[in-house]
Amino acid sequence: MPELISVQEFISQTQEDLSSPTTSSFTSHMGRCRSTVCSQEEAFDLDRTVLQKMRKAVKAEHATGQDLISHLDAHIAAQERFSGNYRNNQDEKLAEGFITFAAFSRELLNAVKSLLQSLSQNINFPLESLTKGDLKGDFKKPFEKSWKDYENKLTKIEKEKRELAKQYGMVRTEVVGGEIAEEMEKERRMFQLQMCEYLIKVNEIKTKKGVDLLQNTINHCNTQFNFFQICLKASEKHKQFIESLVPDLHSMKAQQEEEKRQLCSLRDQLKAALQLEPKEDSISKPLRYSMHQLQGNKQYGTEKSGSLFKKSDGLRKVWQKRKCTIRNGYLTISHSTLNRPPVKLNLLTCQVKPNVDDRKCFDLISHNRTYHFLAEDDQECAVWISVLSNSKEEALNVAFKRSPGQEGSSMEDLTGAIIEEIKRMPGNSMCCDCSASDPAWLSINLGILICIECSGIHREMGVHHSRIQSLALDKLSTSELLLAKNIGNSRFNDILETNLPSSSLKPTTDSAMTLRKDFIISKYIDRKYAGQKITGSSTARLKELQDAVTGKDIFVLLQAYAEKIDLSERLLEPSQEPGETLLHLAVLMCDRTSLHIVDFLVQNSGNLLKQTSKGKTPLHYCSLHNKPECIKLLLRAKANITITDEAGDTALDIARKMNYAVCEDLLFQAQNDQFNMRAHVEYEWRLGQEDMYESDDDLDEKLSPVNKDRILRPQSCYNPPGTASQLWRTTEFSKGASPALKVKCNDLYAVPHASASNAKAVSPVSACTGPPLPPRNVPKAPSFPPPLPPVSQKPFPTDTGARKILPPPLTIRHKRTSSEPSPSTPLNNTSLAEDSRSFSSPRRQSPEGASPKSLSSESSDVPERIDSWKKSSLKKAHTITGANQQTRESRWDSSLSPESPHELPPPLPRRGSLSKTSLRRVRALYDCQADHEDELTFQAGEIIILHGQEDSNWWCGWIEGQPQRKGVFPAPFVHLLHE
Repeated sequence: MPELISVQEFISQTQEDLSSPTTSSFTSHMGRCRSTVCSQEEAFDLDRTVLQKMRKAVKAEHATGQDLISHLDAHIAAQERFSGNYRNNQDEKLAEGFITFAAFSRELLNAVKSLLQSLSQNINFPLESLTKGDLKGDFKKPFEKSWKDYENKLTKIEKEKRELAKQYGMVRTEVVGGEIAEEMEKERRMFQLQMCEYLIKVNEIKTKKGVDLLQNTINHCNTQFNFFQICLKASEKHKQFIESLVPDLHSMKAQQEEEKRQLCSLRDQLKAALQLEPKEDSISKPLRYSMHQLQGNKQYGTEKSGSLFKKSDGLRKVWQKRKCTIRNGYLTISHSTLNRPPVKLNLLTCQVKPNVDDRKCFDLISHNRTYHFLAEDDQECAVWISVLSNSKEEALNVAFKRSPGQEGSSMEDLTGAIIEEIKRMPGNSMCCDCSASDPAWLSINLGILICIECSGIHREMGVHHSRIQSLALDKLSTSELLLAKNIGNSRFNDILETNLPSSSLKPTTDSAMTLRKDFIISKYIDRKYAGQKITGSSTARLKELQDAVTGKDIFVLLQAYAEKIDLSERLLEPSQEPGETLLHLAVLMCDRTSLHIVDFLVQNSGNLLKQTSKGKTPLHYCSLHNKPECIKLLLRAKANITITDEAGDTALDIARKMNYAVCEDLLFQAQNDQFNMRAHVEYEWRLGQEDMYESDDDLDEKLSPVNKDRILRPQSCYNPPGTASQLWRTTEFSKGASPALKVKCNDLYAVPHASASNAKAVSPVSACTGPPLPPRNVPKAPSFPPPLPPVSQKPFPTDTGARKILPPPLTIRHKRTSSEPSPSTPLNNTSLAEDSRSFSSPRRQSPEGASPKSLSSESSDVPERIDSWKKSSLKKAHTITGANQQTRESRWDSSLSPESPHELPPPLPRRGSLSKTSLRRVRALYDCQADHEDELTFQAGEIIILHGQEDSNWWCGWIEGQPQRKGVFPAPFVHLLHE
């Protein structure tokens, strides 16, 4: 910043130049003078902006005060006129009271006027003078002109001196100030004059905007002091009048009450003398609803349309003819002009009341208005009243007896099915703490069931330890059942009670409350019985937790919770931004199968407000990656929606920018306090299917002669799984299916908009317990699809009372080892009559690349095709030289099954091509018992993590959460999860 010159220094340098121009150094300070002027102009610009805002505010304050004065003046004038009315009625006491209050208000009004006058003179006028006068003009122009003239003259003289020196053969580089002092004296004096004028103007402005403005503010403040003193004196004087007036008012009110009582008594005597029915006083008792509803004549029905006279609400109170219609519990009143919409009244919120004085009239009392109607005659009025009453009664009955809508019914059925599934989980038949039978209380954030006695202690611990809800009394949402469906009492106690010294320490149903409370506090708050299984350094522990979130292992996170490990630490290897936590990662990895991981971290980690290096919370990640289900969980936990990232965007702003309508709608509801805390979520619940069908013995008798010794590995047709809608779409329920069975056939993926009434049953072949085992490490016989039967026949006929026994389906046997006999393909012609929807043809081509067409129902044609496939497969088998050589890729042509558009999932890559970062998950469709040491034993419903394949039909992997259970398994026994 260039050096500035002060006023005193400028004066001294200028006086020195005036006394001795040739020896003065003023020219060297001229640059500082110009820098001072520029700096002062910048300061004036800032002051000008602030003073303009101040003047605008003071002007608005003064205008508001003027409005207040006008309103007070009008109020005082009205009081004076009102006092005059009482004086004309010879009521001097009330007249004196109102005129005294008017005088008091007038005194205060005068004080307000003086205050506003002071504001205008002391504040508003000086500010306006500064902003519109002194600071408005550009008064540095003369100074700039003198500076420019001096520079031009100096340049001209220097040029002449150089040319003169050049004529004499000399070279001049600069001109000394003393040489040109006399020639530049006029310009230098003009510069000094304009600089002096500018400094004088600056001095005046500083005085006005500083000392003078502050002095005016002091004067206005003194006026305010005087205003308050005047108001205080007037109030003290008026208070004495009020104290003397109050007793007089009480006596006057008591006298009026006595007169009213006497008048009411006289009115009752007059009514009794005239033998009139008592009429409700409409003034003292306004119209209200009656507990006893009017009963109408049922013969008139519930619908009517016609004309009635309606009394207007204006001052004239005229009767106007209006068209009225009663239908579906609503009364519609049309207007006289067609362009105005009619009034529609819900009769459930209205009451019909006949008029006792005029039998052609009746009233309709709504929540905010009373409608007066007039009919043509008494009979017509009675008909209208009856129809109104009947329609209201019908609407009331419908409201109480209406079956819930499909969506609500579907969600209630789904919630009930999930709760039943939770009750059947291991250990959930007993209380998690005291082993009492049939626990009916759920800890939402821990996923366990407890009894009512233990639930009271859980509530005492606080919701930060355990959030308790009743399975029977509370209307739970699916979002509150995520952890209960994935944890359960047995697995929870395996972790939280690992180091329980003795089972005697655990309370029983007969234990005292003190003993029960001590155990629960030790278990849940101190967690003294939990084992230490997550060892190593903090980096290793954090890496293990990160792998647990990636691998969707809820029990590793539960173990960390039991060991009081901080679940809100920042990750060492973030996925997108530095500073991510486990919850950020869980939101990124979340899908319909891992929502419970997010729910556990939301409720138990306490890191809802932690932000990344770019300021993004988990809620920001939800909006950025379109995770509406995660938003529901975070909003249910009352996450802060007002936090902004480094760009200044909230989660709602990001959802709007990304055009994610569902996320935006949820956040907008939360912003307006309209979010439903018990929102349902879309999640793959994987509800059990075994109880949806008949017993294994019945299926054996009705569907296929499967050997019961091989029940874990039956030979049956393979129905490839697809999405939930594909799985349940195959066929309708047979006649006589129980309602409970239909409830359990809700969509396995729990789409909230699914309807229980539209639930579908699986095809009969899907009830078979498993596909045939493929051969292992040997040349394989070709597999071919089942024949396509006519579409007209159904798997379960509905025209007879008893269900027909179906013929056995096509059975395909494969060699598992080289010691087993060759595969056989028995074929029954009657199987061709089965519904084509019972089979899902795999995408396999014939061994030679041919595309066989759908098999006809003629038995003579089928064996020829089978023989041709056998020959081609044997020919191909001779070309394979090694057991571990890569098998050929074979697919069926899509034209094989035109009615089955849903295809099998594509085959996984071979073991060598799978990396640790591309692990896939599959779900077991059937029970499988290992026959060899390197094979994997699993049960239907378990999740298997894939890490490779032995060949296209035998895959390698381990059970999710149990890496010790690993081995190879047949690919047709599992379903690839699309995540």
